[in-house]
Amino acid sequence: MRGRGKNDLRSKLANIIVRVASEKQYAIVLERLGKHPARNMINHIKDDQLRHRIYQASFKGVQKAIEEKAKERGVTVVYVNPGNTSRACPIHNSLIVYENGSRIGICSRGGELWHRDVVACYNLLFRARLGNGSNAPSLGESKVDGSPVPLGSTATHEPMLIAREAWARRKSLDATNKHELMKMNI
Repeated sequence: MRGRGKNDLRSKLANIIVRVASEKQYAIVLERLGKHPARNMINHIKDDQLRHRIYQASFKGVQKAIEEKAKERGVTVVYVNPGNTSRACPIHNSLIVYENGSRIGICSRGGELWHRDVVACYNLLFRARLGNGSNAPSLGESKVDGSPVPLGSTATHEPMLIAREAWARRKSLDATNKHELMKMNI
């Protein structure tokens, strides 16, 4: 996908994210990335094709598009430090142990199972809400209980639903994909 297609896809993605955030009156939490985020991501990846795709991804471009659309709609964007967000249990603030490159880890204190990406999202949210050293404004306290299920019965953990029509517009997304392998099948 060349420049114009990538810009169009970034714009559509940003539009969807900001529109939902605006409708729900949410702020958007983004990771504060370094100068060259893709370089750090590809250090341990052996597959040349995957390394190339990650390196070609425009992480900062997506963030910039989201920020611009958010300004248009008056949606707050909060940048937080992503350091070690997938390593700490949000319930016990203890180490999560991952074995053999698994994406599922176990809290070393409470024994809860956590997926690396899910725990990172919760920790980014908590850093944004608490404003704890991440240069993020405090958005208030966030309560997490200690039930055996991660973010159990007394914690708010309702998933945000995005209507299929908002993200699965086959014609507009497929038009941006020129390569046959990248075509979406919905």
